Amino acid sequence: MSEEKTGVQYVREMCETFKEIATTTKFDAVRDKLDALAKELEPMATKLYFKTQKGTEDMADLTVKFEELKSKLGACQEAGTAEGMCIPFYDKLEKIIKHVKTMKVRMT
Repeated sequence: MSEEKTGVQYVREMCETFKEIATTTKFDAVRDKLDALAKELEPMATKLYFKTQKGTEDMADLTVKFEELKSKLGACQEAGTAEGMCIPFYDKLEKIIKHVKTMKVRMT
């Protein structure tokens, strides 16, 4: 029986992948940004995605997009091009981070 991943698991795996790519990339700006995102996302993993289906779907979608981006980054030769490819991905993650930081929890 296959076990379905939660949003928290996706976030933690993505953070690990960010750290791996940061150690292997030759572009300083990409390395710094991925390190910063990993450090910021990891402690927040459970806050937004604790038992929320939408958070799981969002992170599953972002994981697929990041896998595509990761392969393109490996083939990229110029820093400016690499940064340009990453900006839309960064923007989506930063919106999620902002949402987590400003989210109000309502007890029902």
